[in-house]
Amino acid sequence: MIFVTVGSTQMGFPRLIDALAALPGSQLSVQYGATPPPAHAAEAVAFLSSEQVVERIEAADVVVCHAGVGSILRAVRAGHTPVVVPRSGRLSETVDDHQMELARALADEGKVIAVFDESTLAAAVASAPPRRASVAAGERPLHEAVRAAVHGRVPPQAR
Repeated sequence: MIFVTVGSTQMGFPRLIDALAALPGSQLSVQYGATPPPAHAAEAVAFLSSEQVVERIEAADVVVCHAGVGSILRAVRAGHTPVVVPRSGRLSETVDDHQMELARALADEGKVIAVFDESTLAAAVASAPPRRASVAAGERPLHEAVRAAVHGRVPPQAR
């Protein structure tokens, strides 16, 4: 199963939802938010509770998400290398380009597969590595990478 989440914001993300046409609909479980739902997904729900998101991430073979920290952290904790399609401020998908910056920083660290051109989504999903074991709640390597990226520092594990 490919789980796709656009997050809980009230801003639409049609660029990502439209790009899902390149993926096999029978494998798609999509949380589409304020955007019209994808026509071909096996499952499409506007909004999910936090627990429902975690359940779908745990059940997924691949996770595709916006570059929201919460979505990325949940996927990484579950052992995924998420495919991240950052929202764009220029396209009015979010208030600014913080998601673009975060996706670049985390992709440089190898924590995510960043997709900046939605025409490459299918290839990115195909390149996602198999899921690893879940990360214990006390281990925070992604937290350190995010904090370092925000502050322009090299994270401890990259030194």
